[in-house]
Parts: sequence; C-alpha cells; structure tokens
Amino acid sequence: MGLGCRGQRSRDCETFVTSVNGVLSAIDRHISQVDGGEMTNLSDMRELARLYLSLAEKIDHMSLSTPELIRESQAYLTMVRTAAHAANQVADALAAEDLEKALAAQNQFTTVVAQEDKVVQRINGFCAAR
Repeated sequence: MGLGCRGQRSRDCETFVTSVNGVLSAIDRHISQVDGGEMTNLSDMRELARLYLSLAEKIDHMSLSTPELIRESQAYLTMVRTAAHAANQVADALAAEDLEKALAAQNQFTTVVAQEDKVVQRINGFCAAR
C-alpha cells in the first residue's frame, strides 16, 4: 500500500469515526436520561428512532473511498436503519397499546443493536491498522 492509500484510509477513518461518534453520544445521552436505560414509552422510542435515522443519514452522505471501509460502513448503515425501524415499530405498538407487538419489536431492536459491537470492532480494527 502506497502512502497515498494510507493517507486516504486515515482520512476516511477519521471522517467516519468523527461523524458517527457525535450521533452515538447523543443516543447514549438519550438512553442514559431514561430511568434504568429502558425505552418503554412512545416518546422515548420515537426520539431514539429519530436519532438512529440521523445517524443513518450521516453515514449515507459520507464520501468514503476506501473499499473496506465503504463495505463496513454499509453494514453499519444497514444495522442503524434496522434499529430505527424497530424503534418506530415499538413506538407504533405502544401507541396502539399492543404490548405483544411492542415486546416483539423491542426484542428485534435489542437483537439488532447487539450486532453493533461486531461491526464497530471490524471498523476499529481496520482503522487501527492505518
């Protein structure tokens, strides 16, 4: 790998990490403000969905050129969009007072967000090698 490639990889990583971490901090702040971190009401879940959609928009509008980071950012983008959709499904079920659907959607949300660590580890590993 030439110096130009290494420099671009470093810039791409910096762009991705800086953009994502800003929104993730907002998501963490929102979750920590809720008693026990449990998102169990309509407005909390709508806000969480909005934050995840904001994160998806940031990722979607990044101009990355490193193929490996593009691939991993797309995997992360898919996870983030699925999390936003699941959060909205929880909110919709809560609005309809359908606790069974709300629980199923909450389980989907939890499962999707649990995948985040694996994707983040791959991205961090890639960027650490820069």
